[in-house]
Amino acid sequence: MENKPRSEFVYIFFLAMIAMIPAMSTDMYIAAMPTIAILWNVAESSVALSLVLWFVSFSIFLLILGPVSDKLGRRPVLLGGLCVFVVSTFLCAASANLFQLITFRILQGAAAAAPSSMCMAICRDRYEGVKRKHTLAYIGVILSVMPMVAPMIGAFLLKYVSWRAIFGVQGVLGAVAVFVSLGYIETLADPVKVGIFRVLGRYINLVKNTNYMLSNKCMGLILGPFYGFIPFSTIVYIKIYGLSPQSFSLLFGLNALMSMSGAFACTRLIRFFSDIRLLTFCLAGCVTGGLGILFFGHYHYMAFSASMCLFSFSCGVSRPLSNNLILEQVSTDIGSASSFIVFYQFIIGSICMALASVSWKNPIFAFGVIAASIPAFVLICWPLLLRRLKRINA
Repeated sequence: MENKPRSEFVYIFFLAMIAMIPAMSTDMYIAAMPTIAILWNVAESSVALSLVLWFVSFSIFLLILGPVSDKLGRRPVLLGGLCVFVVSTFLCAASANLFQLITFRILQGAAAAAPSSMCMAICRDRYEGVKRKHTLAYIGVILSVMPMVAPMIGAFLLKYVSWRAIFGVQGVLGAVAVFVSLGYIETLADPVKVGIFRVLGRYINLVKNTNYMLSNKCMGLILGPFYGFIPFSTIVYIKIYGLSPQSFSLLFGLNALMSMSGAFACTRLIRFFSDIRLLTFCLAGCVTGGLGILFFGHYHYMAFSASMCLFSFSCGVSRPLSNNLILEQVSTDIGSASSFIVFYQFIIGSICMALASVSWKNPIFAFGVIAASIPAFVLICWPLLLRRLKRINA
């Protein structure tokens, strides 16, 4: 893929394809977890470790691979990670027991960190200003397709073939990503001139960057409830409301569609509104959606779905804007900065996933508290953050 492709959309689609890898690895697999527990006669909580430890491995390697790409380049990290992902995914399909599945899922999570972190780093390398915001928004539109269709694919394969076929499809899609990425030409213009071990210490530079750390800590919280919805979706739709896996996949896909619609709306809205105003509206929308879940989500599954869709739409609009705001605060160590953004978001997401999965007495109320309180906290901090950033930049 040349640095000046004939079609920018092709390049954006390439970035979205590699960014889809983590969502494909998780959302397609969720529906199979109860089936695996029954087939191997193990507790569902034990099978859930294959998802939880995937996120742990993914998060740790995000921090490692970002700085390494600042030293070695984006291309070797991207291609190496994708190749390991393909191998580990087919090993997951061939697992004979839960221990093997968890082991290979940990390896898969580590490998998936490479394309995820490289997507944002390449975007920061290649684009500036308004063009970067547009690119991040369009990536968000395409990226939202995977959470929308992945559960449907998983449910279909589970019904007509086997849970192993889910990993087979993931492996094939990963191989396609490898093939497409072979055309990528390095975008890192100025590699870090330090040893491979010392490059990991570049995170110290980020910690000293007050602009970056404050904006990342604050804006990274918004995605927490969105990720928390992933494991909670099966609880609310299947266990509480008794819907079928097929109905669940449709409602899960609807939520992803709203996130995609939000990202697409962002590409249009930034022409008429400032980033600050849009982000303020998005935070208010997330709070409203969370309050809807809190007060109305227990009446009917459609009330819960409508409130969650409002949250996801608002989150979809905010994501490219908040990521761009954070990236604007750095000019060096782009790989490290990009990885830490994704790492922080996934850590917050993992905490919300754990909280949402607790056996609460009133699960919908508990999730509503999470979905409403986090964006409310960010909304309170938002004007303080803006004043601080303006003072630092002055």
